[in-house]
Amino acid sequence: MNVNSGLSRGRRPRSAIAVSVLLFALASCSEDEPEREYSVPRTVCGTAIDAEALAKFLPPGKRVSTEVTASSSKATRCAVSVDGKRVVYAAQEWWNDMSVLEFAKGLTLDKVGHQTEDNRYAYSGNQAFGKTKDCRNSSDQVLYTAVLATGSKHSDAAAMKQLITKYTEAVQRSGVCH
Repeated sequence: MNVNSGLSRGRRPRSAIAVSVLLFALASCSEDEPEREYSVPRTVCGTAIDAEALAKFLPPGKRVSTEVTASSSKATRCAVSVDGKRVVYAAQEWWNDMSVLEFAKGLTLDKVGHQTEDNRYAYSGNQAFGKTKDCRNSSDQVLYTAVLATGSKHSDAAAMKQLITKYTEAVQRSGVCH
């Protein structure tokens, strides 16, 4: 009797089990997970938005749409919906000069949590607020911005900061500020 043949037979079942576990793990990873079948918007109500940062808050789905939900001389609000469900809101609003935190308190009851050193941006994992620089109307009001991903399951403070910063910069460059 060969002593080694008994050892190699004992190893085969363990190897087969290890291979089976590995194949099962690979198969479960490759199962069909929901995908995003739409292109992420690069503008929201005519204003450029950082599509890469916005994408982090949009769920998988078939169709994305944007629509103006409010439009007046004081405010423009837009919604981004996926398969008919509103996920992200963006706003531009004229207000008397105040801090960005005071502006945020008017739009949310949630604690914002983070603020930039220049005090122009306040943000959390799913909402952000900005104060434009040198953007005043004839009534000497300041234009503020907001992005609220209240319909998203994703929370990412760094992405929200990037989103509000780029959105506010685009608003400042737009015709609404000039």
